Amino acid sequence: MPINDANSVALDLVNKAGSGGWVVLNFTPPEALVILQAAQKLGLEDRVKGWGCSTPCNTDFLAKALGPKWNHKLFVNAELTSPDDHNGPEMQLYKNILSQYGKNVAGGLGSFSEMGYLLGKFSVGAMQTVKGDYNIKSVNDAFKAIKDQKTELLCQPWVYGDYPLHIPNNADFTTTPDNGKMVTAQQCFNVSSDDPQIAQYRKAAGTAPSTNPPTS
Repeated sequence: MPINDANSVALDLVNKAGSGGWVVLNFTPPEALVILQAAQKLGLEDRVKGWGCSTPCNTDFLAKALGPKWNHKLFVNAELTSPDDHNGPEMQLYKNILSQYGKNVAGGLGSFSEMGYLLGKFSVGAMQTVKGDYNIKSVNDAFKAIKDQKTELLCQPWVYGDYPLHIPNNADFTTTPDNGKMVTAQQCFNVSSDDPQIAQYRKAAGTAPSTNPPTS
């Protein structure tokens, strides 16, 4: 739903958080942007302890639009490696594919387009294992058999498996704006198992080892 009065939203969030609290946004980047810009216009950015945002905000679109005023003031729970300060071989491939085929992808470089790249990578790999006809059973079996998929775009090897729920990506990064880029503020860490769904998933599937990707 579009934000019709960003000033009121920003003021209400800051007042509810208080000087010792955090404002955590769970919006798409364009909607988060209007709230953050309103907060800046009203001089609210330093009225709280900090600002956070969920994974969609991990995009250079947001960092460029916000400008340096928000450097290291906004922190994003990024489920995938930040493209702005990583450039390993697979990250370069993702960037090249996005540049060639995804010029109209909303948000540009960032977690959502990375997810699209990995969806294609894992899906094609699974389909290539099918022997014989593609049908509901053979395709479903192929997806359930995906395991230990290592990629520099994630903290952990990725697995689908035959589990009652699926949260294979349960270790994250934290990113923050830095002069028009989203840079890594915190390397891989396991999402807290205080979340009951995370605890349930780990009980069923275990916890894959986290691996910090290279910072090149």
